Amino acid sequence: MTYSRKALALTSAIVAVVGVSSAALAQTAPPKVIGTIDRDKVVQHYPKAQQFAEELKKGEEKVQKLVENANKQYEDSKKANKPQAELEALQKRLQTEIDSEVKKLQTTAQQLEGKLETEMDAAIKAEAATHKVDVVLMKAAVLLGGVDITEGVVKRLASDPAAAAKTTK
Repeated sequence: MTYSRKALALTSAIVAVVGVSSAALAQTAPPKVIGTIDRDKVVQHYPKAQQFAEELKKGEEKVQKLVENANKQYEDSKKANKPQAELEALQKRLQTEIDSEVKKLQTTAQQLEGKLETEMDAAIKAEAATHKVDVVLMKAAVLLGGVDITEGVVKRLASDPAAAAKTTK
């Protein structure tokens, strides 16, 4: 009989430890609230993104005109039977101008993209805080569930990008 009391005591101790461990795990790991964002929709509805896109389009058109003018100058010089050395110098000068303009456009694009990303990220963080969301994932990556914060982010950015980072309570 002593054996069964020991077994019963051991079993009770194991059950108690498992119960306490389960309760401790449940208390230390609260469930995370997952938010989703449709970043493409945010960009499409963000007026500043559209403005920056137009600015970049104008820059691309400027480069295209520069290339067309350079080609015309080169062809006109070629038709005028300019010496080969002069043609090569002209080609080098024109290519340098084009490269310089392309580099300016790339720098502008990177700066604008960085600014947009910063503003959008601030709006996403603020909207996530408003909804008490712990994690935000791209909507396309979430099969089921999650709190969609896209509309709130769009509204924040459309109203005032500077205010996008402010949390509303």
